[in-house]
Amino acid sequence: MNKKFALIATALCCVVALGVIGTSAIAKVDPSAKLAKLAELEAEFAAKQKKFNAMPNQTKEEQDAVVAEGKRLKQLDIEKEKLRRETDPDDEAHFLVQLDSCILGMGTGVVELKARAEREQNPEFLKQAEEIKKEIERFKKEKQAYLNGKKQ
Repeated sequence: MNKKFALIATALCCVVALGVIGTSAIAKVDPSAKLAKLAELEAEFAAKQKKFNAMPNQTKEEQDAVVAEGKRLKQLDIEKEKLRRETDPDDEAHFLVQLDSCILGMGTGVVELKARAEREQNPEFLKQAEEIKKEIERFKKEKQAYLNGKKQ
């Protein structure tokens, strides 16, 4: 009985140790391997998305197939985005798009504040609009500096 228990305990310890070693080895994967895997996932996602968009959905069976394929496509997209975040934690790929969106949103706010100042005859709104305009100019300068620094 004790021999069996010792053998099982030893085997269990070996399995746990190998699991820990395997996990740490996976954590130290070469970044270029992750980038290659990301490119592979993006290509696979694009191909499956094209196939998904071409699927017929007239009958109940076809609709069920479309729903099932859509779920698989969503899981693949989630996996792809997780890997993209691992390879690019600062999200530089979408940074400029987000910055441009914020600048445009602030510009819309300026227009609305000016209209409200005119409608309510309140100069406070004009002051706020001018402050936001200054911020927009600062963001545009910083964006340009970022682009210039990225090119070098």
